[in-house]
Formats: sequence, C-alpha cells, structure tokens
Amino acid sequence: MLLPVLALLAFAVWLGVGYVAADRLTRPERRFDASQHPGTYGATYRDVTLTTRDGVDLAAWHLPVPGSDAAVVLVHGHTSSRTWEFQQSFPALAAALQANGYHVVMLDLRGHGASGGERFSFGHLERLDVMAAVDLLLAEGVPAGQVGVLGVSMGAATAIGAAADDPRIGALWADSGYADIRPIIEARWPDESGLPMAFLHAALLAHRLRFGFDLGGVRPEVEIARVAPRPIQLVHGTADTTVPYEHAQRLAAAPGAGLWTLPGVTHAASYPGDPEGYTFRVVEFFDQALRVKAASARR
Repeated sequence: MLLPVLALLAFAVWLGVGYVAADRLTRPERRFDASQHPGTYGATYRDVTLTTRDGVDLAAWHLPVPGSDAAVVLVHGHTSSRTWEFQQSFPALAAALQANGYHVVMLDLRGHGASGGERFSFGHLERLDVMAAVDLLLAEGVPAGQVGVLGVSMGAATAIGAAADDPRIGALWADSGYADIRPIIEARWPDESGLPMAFLHAALLAHRLRFGFDLGGVRPEVEIARVAPRPIQLVHGTADTTVPYEHAQRLAAAPGAGLWTLPGVTHAASYPGDPEGYTFRVVEFFDQALRVKAASARR
C-alpha cells in the first residue's frame, strides 16, 4: 500500500514542478522602446488596436500608403517587440517598405511589448495575431492575396503558420525560423530552467493539460508545405547558434521555397549587418511576389 502512495506522491511532485516550469517557460520578458517608432525614420503611421479571434487585444502600428494595393505585416520574435526586433531597427525596415509603396502593419505579439496576454506559444496561437493584422489591411482595401508577411525567429514560425492557415496571405519571408521547436527547447532547457531534462516532459504535459495543446509540437517544417505555391523566401545565417542553420535547410525542402544563406551571420543579424542590402532583397521579393502577380492578373 505504501509504494503506490509514494509513487502517486512522486508523480504529483513531478507534475507540480512541471506546472511551475511551464508557467515560467511561457512568460516572455517584455521589451519596448517608445523612442523607436516609424516616425523616427520619417514614416507616417497611426496607433491601432487589433483584436484576435480568441479575444486578445494587440498594440500595433499601421503605416498607410493611399492607393496602394499591396501590404506587408512585420512579425517580431520571442521576447522582442515591434520596437526591439533587428536590434531596435525594425521600424526602419517598416519605413523603407512604406517608402516603396507598401502598407505596413507592425504588431506586438501577445504577451510582448504593449500587447495584451501574458503568454506565448512558439507560434501556435500567435498566428491568430498575424491574421488580425491581415483583417485590418483587407478592411483598408488591400485585396486578399496581396498581403505579404515577414517574420523573424519565433515570428518566422508564426508567419509560416499564419500563411499555411490563411490563404489571404500571398507571400512569406521567414528569417531565422525553426523547423521544429522541440529540439530548440531541449537544447536550452537545462540552462534556462535549472532543472533536469525529466522535468521538461513534466512541463510539456502540465502545459498540455492546462491549455489543451502541445507546446513542443510546433513544427513549421510540416506546415510550410501548405504555403505553396505562394512565394516563400527563407533567410538564415550559418553561425546561428540559437536556431541552427540545418533548420533552414529542412524548411527549404518545401515546394518552391528559396533559401538565402548568409555565411558567418548569427541569429536574426542579417538586417542589422547590412540594412540596405537586406531592404533591397525584401522589396524585390515582395514586388515580384505581390505586384508582378497582381499586374499579370489584371491583364
């Protein structure tokens, strides 16, 4: 009789520790710099609030271009924000896109920046945040299929999931994204949690019991196949130790996906290392993916 009781108690302790670890694992550090906004770089913009389909209010900026029929949604990564991504130069990229004729929406993902929500999910729920931005752009008159999404790191995984689920998205740019979140979590677990690997399984189980989905089951490499035949551009540095380069190679197996490899570049450092060159490639990609396609359809 004693052994079953002890076993049950041990399981309860294991799961309890996992519950606490899961709670900490899914609460991002908020980073927001109010001095960094599109106006800093000469862009016109307005503050907007987006409400997701599951009821989360998101803080965002809309950079309008009257008469334009194309748009880009910019999606930051984990523990970042619309002000913080690309070493606090995300608004500069947004301003450049507006100057090249694109409506832009920059949003703080749930639990990040100035947005509502307390947790993140490695892209599982954040795709709803991107869809809320697409809702706004279509309400502003941008046609379905003429919205591109550019995501960085967790934002890249989010963008892949959104594009896979939402056919209104016409093109995908994914920078430093992971193919499968599970090995990323496993590699960082000991240092970030201070717990043995056995408690990772407890954390994932506790999260699934509480929130109803597998936090470690986010696998963009499976979802990206559903984005085709829409244009896909992947970007990844070979010196990325946060998301190893082999993740990009796995994502690039998707039909029609292009891969821009940057030798010696670290995680999400492509734009900060060469803003002009990066911007040129982004604009060229979305011009071909959205504007040339639209012009062909009008003929």
